[in-house]
Amino acid sequence: MHAPHDGGLRDRPAAQDPEAQGPSVAGKPIGRDTELREVEGLLSRATGSGEVLLVTGPIGIGKTSVLRAAATHARRAGFTVVEISGHRAEADVTGAGLTQLLLRLPAFEREPAAPGAGELFATQLVATVEDPFSVGAALVRALVRRTGAGVPVPLLITVDDAQWFDAPSLDALARAVQGMRRGPVALVAATRSGDRRAVIRRFRRLGLRPLDPADGKRLLDTHTRFLPPPLVSRVLAEARGNPAGIIGIARALRYPSVPVASLMAPWLPLGDPLQHTVGSLLDGLPSAAREFLLLAAVAHTDRVDILLEASRASGIDHGPVLSTAEQAGLVSVTEGRLRFVHPLLPSALHWGSSHGRRRPAHLALAEALADTPYLRALHAAAVSTDPDEATAAALEEGTPADLPQAAAVLERAADLSPRGEERIARLVRAAHAADLRGQVRTLRRLVGRIVADPMAPSMTAQACALEARAAYSTDATSEHAIPLLVRSAAAPSTQWPPPFASVACSLAPALYQPAWGRALRPALEAGLGEPGRENDPHLLSALCWMDRSAYGAPARALLDDAVAEHGAGAPARARTHGVAHVVTATALDDPVTVDLLGNDILRSLTDLGHFGDAVIVLTHLQMAHVLLGRRAAVEEDADLGCSWAQAAEDTCARLSFRTGVAQAQAWTGEEDGHRGLMDEVLSFALPRRLQMLAARARWAHGLMSLTCGRPEEAFEELRMMSTDCGDAWHPVVAGWALGDYVAAAVAVGRADEVRDRVRAVTEADRGVRSPLVGHLVARSRALLSDGDEAEGHFMEALTPRSAPLRYELARTELAFGQWLRRRRRVREARPHLQRAYDTFTDLGADAWARGATSELIATGEASASARPDWAARLSLTPREAEVARLAAAGLTNQMIGWRLGLTHRTVASHLSRVFVKAGVASRGRLSSLLEPE
Repeated sequence: MHAPHDGGLRDRPAAQDPEAQGPSVAGKPIGRDTELREVEGLLSRATGSGEVLLVTGPIGIGKTSVLRAAATHARRAGFTVVEISGHRAEADVTGAGLTQLLLRLPAFEREPAAPGAGELFATQLVATVEDPFSVGAALVRALVRRTGAGVPVPLLITVDDAQWFDAPSLDALARAVQGMRRGPVALVAATRSGDRRAVIRRFRRLGLRPLDPADGKRLLDTHTRFLPPPLVSRVLAEARGNPAGIIGIARALRYPSVPVASLMAPWLPLGDPLQHTVGSLLDGLPSAAREFLLLAAVAHTDRVDILLEASRASGIDHGPVLSTAEQAGLVSVTEGRLRFVHPLLPSALHWGSSHGRRRPAHLALAEALADTPYLRALHAAAVSTDPDEATAAALEEGTPADLPQAAAVLERAADLSPRGEERIARLVRAAHAADLRGQVRTLRRLVGRIVADPMAPSMTAQACALEARAAYSTDATSEHAIPLLVRSAAAPSTQWPPPFASVACSLAPALYQPAWGRALRPALEAGLGEPGRENDPHLLSALCWMDRSAYGAPARALLDDAVAEHGAGAPARARTHGVAHVVTATALDDPVTVDLLGNDILRSLTDLGHFGDAVIVLTHLQMAHVLLGRRAAVEEDADLGCSWAQAAEDTCARLSFRTGVAQAQAWTGEEDGHRGLMDEVLSFALPRRLQMLAARARWAHGLMSLTCGRPEEAFEELRMMSTDCGDAWHPVVAGWALGDYVAAAVAVGRADEVRDRVRAVTEADRGVRSPLVGHLVARSRALLSDGDEAEGHFMEALTPRSAPLRYELARTELAFGQWLRRRRRVREARPHLQRAYDTFTDLGADAWARGATSELIATGEASASARPDWAARLSLTPREAEVARLAAAGLTNQMIGWRLGLTHRTVASHLSRVFVKAGVASRGRLSSLLEPE
């Protein structure tokens, strides 16, 4: 007998299984609801008698995933499940399949419900050979467990790769299961299409069809969201609904796991496991037929006449090869068009052959497609080794703006350019295309080529701008990127390349440094002074980040025009201008406009596959959503943005998105992982002088400290980003954090230290007139004032202009309610506190909602849930219960006072009464008393 495998365990990892479909929804493979209902119906019938089902389909259609889903469903339904599979090496070994079942018995033998197992072992060698059906029936009976009451437990046996399961074993197993009319047994086997063995003809079949486009798109989205729509369409078209094909191609295209140049190939790569499996379909095919199929695979046409003409030119004996391929079931011909039966076979042919084997096909096809310049150029470029301006020009001219492989095509055109100037110009275009598409590795490599080329000095401005982007994308170090951008700006503005202004615009927020502004500002201002460029949105945006007092007004006017055009439904004059508008709106502290314009701009960029710019827009959108208090949107932005940033190897963007989530997390007071994440962000940002990222991290941690009742710690964190002597100083972010900085200062008795900061922010906002900053300034002045003056500032903050700022508005309502309550104006305080509570609850800002609840309790508006059972048991008032809960959690009197808006002396008074009522002498005993009886 052949040596058995390890108890029927699969001999290939699930991650490399081309028959497996991968991720599922609610435990079910995507797009297989109808098929799974049929399997589940079979299992329900199997509780009364034996049932057999054969799942069929081509390689990669998802048979394994259906078997796994069936096994999962069966286990939930109380079945015993045995999973085995066929193996190519054992296909002709009689009894090999039954041996796998036999090896499952030692585990079952330890169960009281496996009678006869010992006798079976004594006769296995003879029985397997002489009477497979008898041993199969005995094995099935032995595998059926029984409950303590002797009731048989339903059994499901799954056989994957049944095309390699020896026929006698499969026949014996099927007959045994079908013969158990009173036994709760089911057999579900999976085999490839084309399995014509007589043994399977009796099986009831369930054929798996290709996924429809919608389900294919859902499956693709589970693996990557960094593919432009044209490439998504190409993936789905090439896979033709084959789940393994969709997954394999998606994994191969996860940037930067595969070179962008591979996108120039006529077929996308499948990845090694699937490539090997699909390539096995060609086993035994004559070499001439393989050569013809390779020619058909690399061709950009399915016309049989062109393919036969090219095959003649390449020396292939085309007479029998087409019929041979048809007889092998690999291709079909309809109305003069050739179609590969398995959708993944062309890719396996292309990627499984060497360049030398493909060369004759490309040469022949280039000649046959002479009337279509771009297609001819693609084939010629695949084999050309010498300069060829005609081919280079055809490639450059034929590259559409939304082509995912634009960078690769333009680089190949540069390689074929006879003259140095054309070569550098095409390399610059290629690098710009890579930058737009977020292809960071390609950008770095192309910039390296440009810089190293002896012709590069004549293109200094272009090279420096792209090198600045590459330097920032590589390590996000301002010391590398800024001098390069300054050098680029030093060239006459008429020589500025398209990337220059957009790079300056996008890097301005991240790399804020006064020294940079002094070096770059003159060149930008000179550009604005030229006729026709006085309203350049990129230049204005970069200058606005450097000096809002000087450029805030013209930038605001340009932004107002963009908002008006958006409201009128007018299309954006240029998508790149849209990016500049979003960046400008952030500089002007206008999250409402960022949100208004950003979503449409983001959609248009992703439609083109311009993920480089899309990441920039999404970063600003998330910051706007933080300022607008939209926690769900913040998390959705981070989910999408982190996937893009990880695919682009952009650590700075990834940490920026995570910092946004940390900011929203601070509203809840849940500290798990928060400190570690902020330390990670700061250790990345501070050495690189990424001031905006560092400032946002300081703000997030300061807010968390404030939320959790640690105002001293909050004050120190916020001071580091709110003053120009701090390590994370950034004037724009400091304005956003003003309300928290002042609140922390007032709580620790250091109000005088922040008055100058409030005046500075007020002055900086004079030319901007931001509703956000105006609201924060008014609240800050209220906290720093007394009497009627404070009330006036609170009323100024609570204007209709503040309505979109939900989180900050709720903070102001809470602060005003606290102020009124302390002045015994309880009836006036309640509506403000209730609105604060409702908003915090809606935003998921749990910690702040608890603070609002505490204030409502103090006004006599205690809810039914405000006094828990343990408080009633100890006869504690709602306020005493709040103090006891926080004291039991380890908070000091000062921290409790901050959380509840009380002085530490008042907290001590409440706590002493709690001790008396609870009969304890210290807060250390409170935790046990607070537990329910």
